Amino acid sequence: MDYQQLPEWNEQFFSFVKQHLGEDAMRLRLKKHSSTDFSLELAITQIEARSRRLEKKIPDWYAHDRVVFPSLLSTEQCSSQETAMYKQRLVKGRSLCDLTGGLGIDTYYMSRCVDEAVYVEQNALYCHVARHNFAELGLNNITVYNSDCNQFLTEHERSFDTIFIDPARRGKSHERLYALADCEPNVLEMMPMLLARCKRLIIKLSPMVDMSMLRQEIGRPCRLYVVSLNNECKEILAVIDAQPSEYKQDECDVTCAVIGRNGDVKELSFCYDNEPQAPCPIATQAGAYLYEPDTALLKAGMFRSLCNIYNVEKLHKNSHLYTSQVMIDDFAGRSFRVIEVLPFSSSLCKGFAKQYSACNITTRNFPLSAVELRKKLKVRDGGEVYLFATTIADNSLVLIICNKV
Repeated sequence: MDYQQLPEWNEQFFSFVKQHLGEDAMRLRLKKHSSTDFSLELAITQIEARSRRLEKKIPDWYAHDRVVFPSLLSTEQCSSQETAMYKQRLVKGRSLCDLTGGLGIDTYYMSRCVDEAVYVEQNALYCHVARHNFAELGLNNITVYNSDCNQFLTEHERSFDTIFIDPARRGKSHERLYALADCEPNVLEMMPMLLARCKRLIIKLSPMVDMSMLRQEIGRPCRLYVVSLNNECKEILAVIDAQPSEYKQDECDVTCAVIGRNGDVKELSFCYDNEPQAPCPIATQAGAYLYEPDTALLKAGMFRSLCNIYNVEKLHKNSHLYTSQVMIDDFAGRSFRVIEVLPFSSSLCKGFAKQYSACNITTRNFPLSAVELRKKLKVRDGGEVYLFATTIADNSLVLIICNKV
């Protein structure tokens, strides 16, 4: 598509999308169509985009049949509705600037808690679509600028309460990038200018970023938010306030935001530097209940503070599984009722399938992978029984058989 001549859409465009929704996009491209006064390619892109589970990722936008999606890539890279809504909690003040607008999901939700928002995007088509979408969705407090973020900051000498930036994490050969200095734009180089133009800077980062290295890269006080959705780590957010006085020594500087299937959010915070010394009782054996922490907690390295928050004990210092005699109702992760604990041995493997023919297997701090153990036990995957293969306090290997709570 020639982006120099921006496409338009009309009633026939939306009728075409509605008429062919659910059809195979490749066949539509190969099929001969009568001449149209709208971009046929963009219309087919709508059909293709809407077929890719957008009703679950961004239901508010999917439900609006006049929202336009400029490309498949924009729908793949955009935040989910739940994670975008969570960012509202981090916005400070009455003005916001999103320097890497993209599809505009983050801008849309963050703008709902400020008086004025600015969307900056270097892709002209994305800007063209964003103006349309924001108007269709009833937002009149967002101004769209087609500009590179560095150019925008140079040409517009105004400041904002909050600046949000989501640097591209793909290299020239489409390889994934994790280090902040490797992403585009280089936020580390821009940091002095960014902090001079806002009270709060929010940086969206890959869920694969190394937490300890990230803190070293940023090199100044910040708060990190590890965000998961349905037990899948989605993103890490670095929040940096321009005034160092905002930070207090030994305060909680890492927050795990656990978003459930119903949209509810559990927040657990801890001090990253104090975590290695936090009390962490080790259980002598598995109790009546077993707990597997949410991926946000595991990514953040919240292995010891968790014990004090929930009054649970760790099975082993390296197993990252927890136990208690009394049920913990609000544990941030998966909870199980222990049926029995079996010492792992070759003789146990031989007759195991007679009692448990199918089970869901997880291995933690165990010499075999889940696939290898399933093969050795000769059991099918699935069912209502959950098996955790792990190492306990005396360094012995066990199989913990559970039912999910």
